[in-house]
Amino acid sequence: MQLSIDVTSISEKSPDMLSNFISDKLLRQLRVETIEYLNKELRQMNKAGVLYIEERKCNFDVEIASDMRVECITGATESYCLWSGDSDFSDTLQKLLAEKKQVSVFGTARVIASELNDLRPKGLKIFDVRKLKEFVEKDHPKAKETPKGAS
Repeated sequence: MQLSIDVTSISEKSPDMLSNFISDKLLRQLRVETIEYLNKELRQMNKAGVLYIEERKCNFDVEIASDMRVECITGATESYCLWSGDSDFSDTLQKLLAEKKQVSVFGTARVIASELNDLRPKGLKIFDVRKLKEFVEKDHPKAKETPKGAS
């Protein structure tokens, strides 16, 4: 993936380009001189012909969703267990449920996307991993103990 670092059209004091790489919270804490310095460094790179940086990225969500669909089409799998509450899976899960597949999602309540919660009436089962931990610890009290040699 190519990420632009072309600052030729922005002011030296502008945080616009830097906001693509530095969180807004941190950027607000930086002195204007720091922003100017960083923009100056980017301008030097631009003068040397470097207008972007390469970032290798793999979108595992797409691969996982594709594999789930292939398994569904080939009839190789009847039930699916997904350990992600990401909305990227909404369309795939909807299609699996329409094919009468059993689909369960494990995640934490605050990070289950509303699009996935909306699929509950269609048969999606959502489990909160914190409750799973409580269940395991209740039935297996030694699960709470730290193993010897572990820190």
